[in-house]
Amino acid sequence: MSRPSLEVADIFRDHGPAWRRANAGHVSLGQLKVMSAIENCRTAALGGHVARCEKCAHTQISYNSCRNRHCPKCQGAAAKDWLAAREADLLPVPYYHFGLHVAGADR
Repeated sequence: MSRPSLEVADIFRDHGPAWRRANAGHVSLGQLKVMSAIENCRTAALGGHVARCEKCAHTQISYNSCRNRHCPKCQGAAAKDWLAAREADLLPVPYYHFGLHVAGADR
């Protein structure tokens, strides 16, 4: 899977410090921790490991994930899998909630 050209982490790294200053006192410690985790996810800041091919000596560095439940890199695949599983549970009938058309109604 190729890396997107722009990630939430990129935005947080580029604009996060200014946003934090502008919103000082209005952002919870928990929210700041989430931002920090996303910024550092899969970077040298969290450490990593090196894989080395014994035949050709090619090495590849893989940085550790933050594993934060709000991180799109860590939880993006899990969220897609969860949605696919919930969609598989839907019956092939129209679904409505308070008169609004709900996903899965086209089945």
